[in-house]
Amino acid sequence: MKAITKHCILFLVCFFGVFHMEAQQATDSLKSYFNLGARFNYGVVFRHSKDLPIETQSNPMGYELDFAWHFVSQYARDYCNCYPKVGFSLYYWDYRNPDILGHGMTLMAFVEPFFNAHNRVSLSMRAGLGLNYQDKPYHPIDNPLNLAYSTHFAYAILLNFNANFKVSDHVKLILAANYNHISNGGIKLPNKGLNYPSFSFGVDYSFHKSRFNKIKTEDWKAETFERRWRKDFGLFLGFRGITDDENLYYVKGIFGQYAWQISRVSVFPFGLEYLHDGAELVRSRIYPSISHKAANKVSVYSGYEYLLGKLVLSFNLGLYVYSPDRTSSIIYQRYGFRIQLFKMVFAGLNLKTHGHIAEFFDVRIGASF
Repeated sequence: MKAITKHCILFLVCFFGVFHMEAQQATDSLKSYFNLGARFNYGVVFRHSKDLPIETQSNPMGYELDFAWHFVSQYARDYCNCYPKVGFSLYYWDYRNPDILGHGMTLMAFVEPFFNAHNRVSLSMRAGLGLNYQDKPYHPIDNPLNLAYSTHFAYAILLNFNANFKVSDHVKLILAANYNHISNGGIKLPNKGLNYPSFSFGVDYSFHKSRFNKIKTEDWKAETFERRWRKDFGLFLGFRGITDDENLYYVKGIFGQYAWQISRVSVFPFGLEYLHDGAELVRSRIYPSISHKAANKVSVYSGYEYLLGKLVLSFNLGLYVYSPDRTSSIIYQRYGFRIQLFKMVFAGLNLKTHGHIAEFFDVRIGASF
């Protein structure tokens, strides 16, 4: 505990020393407040797979800087019935297991809807996606116990829940519960991933007086929303590795879905997907026992989409209806986001997983009707 206390005090002293300044006054024309924040994180790496050795458990500490824009315009409120914040974070992680897990640095983009932002105590939820660098990847001789990651660079995913305590028009204290996940998306094996929930506390500083009006139900104009079915069609392209060589192989697919929009922010999709897995095709050529049809998979899925203007956050749960020589679970999850580029055209990024094991990332482009 003494070490944790020392880190926390150092963290707060540095923050207030750097940002001891007089704030500028906000103007009515402002559409967003620029926020600068800092947080201290303390977590636990847990063995989410029996294949991970007990030596990988630890209690990581993280130092975080946030750069964000908190939107206050009527346009932003009409989209999500909230005051959304978007920005990016810089992390330094000490996994406190130097011989196996080492250290990491993360650059992450995030979106964070705020609810009851006008109150002295408000709640928010943050979803983030970024790139992580680790300095102690798996090596068969030098670091054989690190089955969590085998590449220096990996993807980082964050989901957290925040309690925000307003101290003044410029300063908020933050308490948060976080779920952190790091994976290379199946590019190179072993890739069990790092999963570490953490708690954090910190400070957000607004360079303008941040004042939020209470959002009333009647302010959410009925004509800005129409309950409707939406049809989406698109293509996706990803890549993944196998244990038999160091190459990457393409995963190509097509999907179509009906999506039922029940409110301005909530959509429930129902879809069908076909993919051709180049990695499975190569494995079928190496191992005669694997069917040459193993590369082809068909699945159905459903889930939930959260709308934030042109940005859509999604979670889908899928079920294979055709999957020869399937060795993974019959059920999979997909996490993603997409951006509406034009009226009918969208692009997105998705992560497909089987339980706690990431299979691959893919890039998508499609059309909505």
